[in-house]
Amino acid sequence: MIYILREKDSEILKLYGIEKIWDFSEDNDIDKLLREEKESRIGIINATQEFENSLARYYPLVIVDSTKDYFHPNFKFSPLPISFFERDAKYVALELLGKIILHNEIAGKIVETEAYYGDKDPASRAYKGKKNYNRGMWLSGGHIFIYMVHANWMFNITTDGNEAQAVLIRSVEPIAGLRKMYERRGKRLKELCNGPGKWTRAFGIEKDMNEKLLGKDIFIAKSPWNDFKVARAHRIGVREDLDEPLRFFIEDSKFVSVRKIS
Repeated sequence: MIYILREKDSEILKLYGIEKIWDFSEDNDIDKLLREEKESRIGIINATQEFENSLARYYPLVIVDSTKDYFHPNFKFSPLPISFFERDAKYVALELLGKIILHNEIAGKIVETEAYYGDKDPASRAYKGKKNYNRGMWLSGGHIFIYMVHANWMFNITTDGNEAQAVLIRSVEPIAGLRKMYERRGKRLKELCNGPGKWTRAFGIEKDMNEKLLGKDIFIAKSPWNDFKVARAHRIGVREDLDEPLRFFIEDSKFVSVRKIS
């Protein structure tokens, strides 16, 4: 993750988890910067306007000052089309990794997902057939399906077009809107969004989003992050699971809920 720091302040470095300061006046090797960005959260100081404008054309560059953060105006989000979600849940779950999820100027990188199916999936909300509380799973791909577990909202996106399927977003790496996230969660950076109920609280997800189509209140966009290893495991917190592992996560991410592969 790359941030442009308008000032080098120890509190900002802590809040945003900046692991390395990159002084652009001393090193302007962009290729090297992008290689190192894969392994750490980098704060750039003394960047030129030309550099910022150029990088933000293809990278979700975040500007951070003493009171707020915001995406560089040159970066244009490209929301995923609804057709992306009109496919089998496990393929959507896999390919959502690395994408950007945004809601009210809060953004994060999706790092962990789980796929769920219909009445033959014992871990699914749709397992016992269509009811009032789970009818959202039968909506066409690209709809939001929300339910509560332990006083936390679980955020799912429906998939396929004919069967009850959905993908649960389990964990997100915070990108922007971190001050608001800290207000809502009051935790360390790595604990802000490393669980399905944690990130929804940090993002301000509410029940009234249920059964709405992605794209207005909240959307998921393409990103430059695709060069990572994916791990698979069985889904978490279910009494009975399918034989096929349907939890997917970025293997080296520090922001997943559980790194164990089982």
